[in-house]
Amino acid sequence: MKPVTALIFDFGNVLCTGIPPNDCTIPPTKLKEIMSSDIWFDYERGRYTTAEECYSNLEDRFAIRSKDLDLVMEKARRSLKMQSATLEFLTNLKAEHPDLRVYGLTNTPLPEQDYVYSVASQWPIFDHIYISGNLGMRKPDICCFKAVLQDIGLPAEAVVFVDDSAENILSAQSIGIHSILFEDHEQLSRQLENVLGDPVKRGTDFLISNAKRMDSVTENGITIHENFAQLLILDLTGNRELVQLETWDRTWNYFIGKHLIFICPSELTTGNFPNDLDTTSIALSIIPTEKSVLWSVMDEMLTFTNEDGIFMTYFDHSRPRIDPVVCVNILYLFCQHGREIEAARTFEWVLDVLRNRAYQAGSRYYPSPDVFLYFLTRLSRVIHDGSRREELLLLLQPRVNERIGTDGNVVSLSTRILACYSMGIVNHCDVPKLLALQSRDGGWPVDWIYRWGSSGLKVGNRGLTTALATKAIEASGTYVEPILTEPREWWRDDGWIFM
Repeated sequence: MKPVTALIFDFGNVLCTGIPPNDCTIPPTKLKEIMSSDIWFDYERGRYTTAEECYSNLEDRFAIRSKDLDLVMEKARRSLKMQSATLEFLTNLKAEHPDLRVYGLTNTPLPEQDYVYSVASQWPIFDHIYISGNLGMRKPDICCFKAVLQDIGLPAEAVVFVDDSAENILSAQSIGIHSILFEDHEQLSRQLENVLGDPVKRGTDFLISNAKRMDSVTENGITIHENFAQLLILDLTGNRELVQLETWDRTWNYFIGKHLIFICPSELTTGNFPNDLDTTSIALSIIPTEKSVLWSVMDEMLTFTNEDGIFMTYFDHSRPRIDPVVCVNILYLFCQHGREIEAARTFEWVLDVLRNRAYQAGSRYYPSPDVFLYFLTRLSRVIHDGSRREELLLLLQPRVNERIGTDGNVVSLSTRILACYSMGIVNHCDVPKLLALQSRDGGWPVDWIYRWGSSGLKVGNRGLTTALATKAIEASGTYVEPILTEPREWWRDDGWIFM
């Protein structure tokens, strides 16, 4: 994929804004009708060389007076203001990327072009500004975009087009131009940095700069010091310097230091929380541990099963909870050390969950179905029994494939992409969505990976979401593919402006 070397910007409502006049004799609905007419479109294409010629035709069709329309246009010009924050950002962006070219592309009639140039001259960042009246074509005409590409001498995949009109965006994308539907300055600056930067490097830099400070947080804003997310970050990155762990001699506890017990999302207390098989299994599978300790812990785990022979979550018989994701992580430890036959009943249950898609609504502790599939692909790499591994993979591959393109935030998208990668499945659909969520500081926003079973309170960790996303994008090998946000109606209320 070619690197992006040029940006093409719409003017109206992107680089400049104006206030629709409300004190004119032409009603807003009539004005919108005029500016959506074939006469006005031809005016923007340069087929009328003077305003008087165009306005005369509009008078006949829409029963208006030319002088009233002339007054509207004059007020529109006076109300225009350049978006200094966005233009300052583009100035800095060009300084950071000296080879980057910036162009303007505006639907502007010939008589209005001098005003566009005078406004744009305040910010000398443009390599060229394309005026529809000079081109003889306008957005969203396909020929308009092709003409600009030909003139700048770049292929579509080397260009990013920014516009606030979904109609214009669709046309540009239809010929292969990367496109961003403009919403606001923050959204635009984030997506442009994601397009022009290396998302893997930026994600890695975020992790390094926040090393040992990546605590978890609940959905109601309570910070939690816990081992589990730290262990998963370590598993994904292999970098012990990034995480802060409270190590245990044998079995591990989820919490670091003070234990928090959530009675309900708004009520919590402290107390003794039992060590759990989930955290213990992850820890012992990635941290070098003496074999005698490993065998001792696995022997103890075998005493914590329910009536069906399925592993429980806690080293506490008074808490007989089971969860398929927890079971998958326990199975990983047993398979890793050649003891999978001893966990056969749990393995069969996990296969049943997979076979019958019982994971689709999430599990007791893990709300995302993609997390279950991700940990299963992790498990598939350590199963020694060839027939068991084949049985798992035959079920797992189609289940992973059918998740492509479904809804999901950072955790779901990242684990889905990683699962696809493990299964050898190409996933072009979800990588762009994940890339678009990267924040300006290089990290990804916090997202919920697990929840307390008793209260349902969700817990996330920004370091973990960043580690997952960075690993997923690195695995996908795809760096640049900006994503459209939900399109707005192209005829929205402020669409009167002629640019």
